[in-house]
Amino acid sequence: MNKIKIDGVLIVEGKADVSYLSNFVDALFFTTGGYDLNKEKIRFLKRAAKVNKLIIYTDPDEAGETIRNMIKSQINPVFEAKSEKIVRKSYKKFGVAELQKKEVIKSLSPYVTSKKMTHIDYELSTTISLSDNPSKSKDIIVNKYGLIRGSNKSLENQLNILRVSIEDFKETIRGN
Repeated sequence: MNKIKIDGVLIVEGKADVSYLSNFVDALFFTTGGYDLNKEKIRFLKRAAKVNKLIIYTDPDEAGETIRNMIKSQINPVFEAKSEKIVRKSYKKFGVAELQKKEVIKSLSPYVTSKKMTHIDYELSTTISLSDNPSKSKDIIVNKYGLIRGSNKSLENQLNILRVSIEDFKETIRGN
């Protein structure tokens, strides 16, 4: 199945949204963790907005609107994709993960691209585990690029969002 390619970073509320959308959408994703949109995440998104198009795609409910407005009030430019609350698979919830696929595709259509999506594999797990001091290596990477501390997979996603080149990354590692 061909996935639609999105030119930018989709900002969603949670992991369930990423899990559902990644079945048919090729994009970089950033999760807010619901209302857990702290200063560190906002600071990261401001940096990301300098190198990537940020597209807010929060749930079509009151919480989603609140999160959307929090982001829009602090980051510029940002773009929005919205879905109607009534078009969903389930009548129990109103989240992005409950939307019908055709509604998602319609909502994201302004941001669809035909260009090849680039996701760099920084081999972070291997790189960190081979270093003399894995904890220090991870700290250096987090601090150098202003990342939000998390799993290696999360850090790699953030490096991709910031469009860190593999060459720059390797130079940082060699500089240790």
